[in-house]
Amino acid sequence: MPRKNRIEKVGFYHIINYGVARSNIYLCDDDFMKFLEIVQDASNDYGFEIYSFCLMNNHYHLLIKTKMENLSSALQKINSRYSIYFNNNYKRVGPLWQGRFKSWFVYDERYLQALVKYIEFNPIKANITQTSGEYKWAMSSYNVEFLMLNVELIKAIDFNDVFTEKEQEVVDKIYSAKLTIEKDSIKNEKLEPLENYFNDNIRVVAIVKAISDGYRQTQIARFLKLSNVAISKIYKIYKQKVKLFDKLRDKGIFWSFSKDISYEGAGENFTMEYLLKYGDFDDMLLGFELFGKRAMKKVWEEKLKSDKRFIKLNLMIARLFFGMDVESSYFKEVKNARFEKLKLLAS
Repeated sequence: MPRKNRIEKVGFYHIINYGVARSNIYLCDDDFMKFLEIVQDASNDYGFEIYSFCLMNNHYHLLIKTKMENLSSALQKINSRYSIYFNNNYKRVGPLWQGRFKSWFVYDERYLQALVKYIEFNPIKANITQTSGEYKWAMSSYNVEFLMLNVELIKAIDFNDVFTEKEQEVVDKIYSAKLTIEKDSIKNEKLEPLENYFNDNIRVVAIVKAISDGYRQTQIARFLKLSNVAISKIYKIYKQKVKLFDKLRDKGIFWSFSKDISYEGAGENFTMEYLLKYGDFDDMLLGFELFGKRAMKKVWEEKLKSDKRFIKLNLMIARLFFGMDVESSYFKEVKNARFEKLKLLAS
């Protein structure tokens, strides 16, 4: 799937970037300070201001206000320069960042105060500090002075107040907004209510569709009364199933079907059937891990077990995956359940 084009309009953006595999990107105070110096250099070159920041051990938050349509170029310079510094300083090789940075355009400036509180309350949420202003690598601590820092919003907020559920809903609105550019203006397409996704759809399908439309996993978790970890796991497994399906398709396993066949259109049972029939051993192992032994066995018994064309394959699957102590003669005697049902109906 092609990447979505970033919005590059002038205005406020919330930026987040994580270290690869959520590993630490700041190992000492010098690293935190070096990162901010690099951000200041980029500010000089690209003309943006910082209205809030919080540098956690393995990721950073920046609330940037751009003056030109150059967000991607500015962040590319920041991430690249810091990656070079970090790798050289710690004799390290390989990518530092988990991927390209995440950015959300703040389409309604009335939401800025809630967003600033969300960013500045990160150390409290992570149980690093008890009150805001204590964590020295958040802007509300006033620990550092740089020309790029605009304290207008920070000074307007009472950080003694807790971060409320209502403020979290405001932040969620920013994250889940579907923004489109029409001529010179940005339009916010309202999402349909979250409950509508779960009226008729299978839950995992509803979760994936809601996420792809713009809902955050935390919003879905609250709606379903599940943990964020549970939603993340469901979504991750689904994406792995799609990746496996695409791999099988690229190998030509679905040669008799349309070349545009997709996992969403084909479904789980179809994928498991063709995986068992034509996938290689490593693909099968992954299939059992993703779909589960019970589901794979059900498909095997319905679609493969009685098929005389696959006796050797059935013997291998039965012995290795299902622990069955059988010989090939067992499969020669297995009745074709579908054939027997049709014969019964015809009698």
